Amino acid sequence: MKKISIKNRAIMSKNSKKNIKYCVYCGSEVEKNKTYCPKCGKLVVKIKPSKRVMKPTKVEKLEISRKCPGCGSIITSTIIDQCPICDTALEKISDVKKAFIQRKPGFIFMGKKLEPEQKFLLKKDIWNLKEGINVFGTCIYILVIIFFLLYTIISFQFDLTTSDISIQQILYSLIPELLFGVYPIWYIYNKKHSFNKLGFYSDSKKILLAILIGILGTLVLLLINYFSDSLIYFFSDIGLDFFDVRSSIEAQNQVIRDAELLWIILLTIAICIGTISSEIVFRGVLHNTLKQKFINNFYVILIVALAYSLVMLLFSFPVGISFFLANFLSFTVLGFLYELNGNIFTTILANITYNIVIIIIIFL
Repeated sequence: MKKISIKNRAIMSKNSKKNIKYCVYCGSEVEKNKTYCPKCGKLVVKIKPSKRVMKPTKVEKLEISRKCPGCGSIITSTIIDQCPICDTALEKISDVKKAFIQRKPGFIFMGKKLEPEQKFLLKKDIWNLKEGINVFGTCIYILVIIFFLLYTIISFQFDLTTSDISIQQILYSLIPELLFGVYPIWYIYNKKHSFNKLGFYSDSKKILLAILIGILGTLVLLLINYFSDSLIYFFSDIGLDFFDVRSSIEAQNQVIRDAELLWIILLTIAICIGTISSEIVFRGVLHNTLKQKFINNFYVILIVALAYSLVMLLFSFPVGISFFLANFLSFTVLGFLYELNGNIFTTILANITYNIVIIIIIFL
């Protein structure tokens, strides 16, 4: 009798296992040629796999175009929510309808030039250049409107021909700066964008770093203020104080000293809110927007500082001329502080602390 080699046994074992099936009811082994299960006696049903291949149904793609209700432009893009020409809100497209829309090349015709539609897509955490400039321009427009409205109201309540000022007039003068920073917050909330777009980060490490940098920034701002005051007093002593800035500062400081505690508290709160408002507009909107345009952040810092100084000059003339250099230096320093951390809490903290210290110094 011939002995079967180990190799042949393995082959036979492998082939036998191929012919063994399992009962779907009890799990017992059932040979291929058996009809009933040897254990439970139930009929073994043989299911032949279907060879028919199901072809996916063809979904008909649709083409769509939206007419801008503002300027009448035809918009074929499905990802932008506003007209790239006049900024008018476009008709919303449902997600279901978007699935059946035939995607076109991502370009929008702008006059004589094709622009990629990605350029006009509003991101939730980064300013689009056109979007940021529009928001900043709206803030300045609001500032101008409120300023002239308040000037008209104050002119009926106070005699502006006299040189005497009151604590109420000082508070009134702060109202435009309080309100023009509300629009960016409303814009972010209304668009459901992230407040990271304005530079607000709640990370504990960033907050701690913001406090440390903010304290350092306060000291630098106080040095700039000391330099500015020394320069004003120097020009006054040599007879070059053409707008009588020194007298204006002393008169304003005396009004603050003579005011009641309630007015001082209101003044401090107003200055703090105005500081937050200015930082939101110039740092959160303009600074973060220009960073998308310029590779060198040094240019961004200088442009923002110049814009802030010019705006403050226009709305505090003639006294503001003497403070132009101080405002420019201060906002340049704040720009560098912001770049160190990228958190707007840094500059807000430095600015608020600086203003509170200045009020305390006035009383000393």
